[in-house]
Amino acid sequence: MDFNLSDLQRMLLDTAERYLAERFTLEHRRALRDTADGLDTEAWSTFAELGWLALAIPEAQGGLGGTMADIAVLGAALGYRCVALPFTSSAVIAPMILAESDAPQGGLLQAIAEGISRVALAHDEPDERYNYSAGRRTMLTDSGSGWTVTGQKMLVLDAPSATHLIVSAGGDDDFTLTLVPADAEGISSSPYPLLNGARAADIVLDEVAGGIPLARGRKARTLLANALDYGRIADAAQMVGSMEADLALCSAYLKERQQFGQPIGKFQALQHIMADMFVATHQARSILYSAIAAAEADEATRSRAVSLARINIAEAHQIVARQAIQLHGGYGITDEYEVSHHYRHQIVLEKLYGDVDFHERRLAAD
Repeated sequence: MDFNLSDLQRMLLDTAERYLAERFTLEHRRALRDTADGLDTEAWSTFAELGWLALAIPEAQGGLGGTMADIAVLGAALGYRCVALPFTSSAVIAPMILAESDAPQGGLLQAIAEGISRVALAHDEPDERYNYSAGRRTMLTDSGSGWTVTGQKMLVLDAPSATHLIVSAGGDDDFTLTLVPADAEGISSSPYPLLNGARAADIVLDEVAGGIPLARGRKARTLLANALDYGRIADAAQMVGSMEADLALCSAYLKERQQFGQPIGKFQALQHIMADMFVATHQARSILYSAIAAAEADEATRSRAVSLARINIAEAHQIVARQAIQLHGGYGITDEYEVSHHYRHQIVLEKLYGDVDFHERRLAAD
């Protein structure tokens, strides 16, 4: 697989770097923390205009039919600027499920591409941790006049800004993915911020009507597994982009900060730290490439490559983000310094859809 950027990917990256550098300043990200749902609606509309929200949607359904490599290029640019908007949940995971569902959702996919609709995945339930294979306690019931959904979901990422939810329900034999409006009667939500400024919510569904079953049984499980792995790759790309930002920030700081009449970047001990960070970041990008290359492989090959990438990138992030703070004298952890925002952003991304322990268990089960 050729990992040199194509002309289209270069255009995508150049556009993303220019726009995100101008829009997502440190001050702007701080201001977003004071909003109810953490969503920058103006930026989200621009994402749609630039075609970013249509990347994962097939051309036959009105999208751009982008590859996982295209999505990763954009993901790295988003990570470089600590953009904590619902890109992965709404523009990667949701389209992957909706595009292959048994119930055609062309209208919703078009609304996602236009920035009108946002879709969050509601899967995790209380008293469990990263359980993507067992049945759900949430139940989907045929009331005779339509389907109703009843249950509890926790840590529904980006739910506060979502217009729709994809809810997993049913036991091992009747596992189902169902689409419901986020504002449907019977849904109560308890939103909260995450460390990086993103939003999540715990949700209770009390006989929520109007749901549309998207897939059942084995197909539903396959759609969920595929979409989550694509989301894991997209978030891994954001982590790599964020680590590359740490390198740039530390390099600039070591050239500017003076001690004993000279830039501290001339001190050999600090040069060694930067060298370790550089190697860790480039190794992380290399193993990200291996996950991208396996994105279209069979499920077993892809899941192994994704888990290996997530484990190695998580370990690299521990080296890079912590040393970035240390190079700033420890006070890099304060809110005034950009590296602290990248540290928190990487922590959240590393925990989404499976942490290191989860991926180690998944590898051991192969």
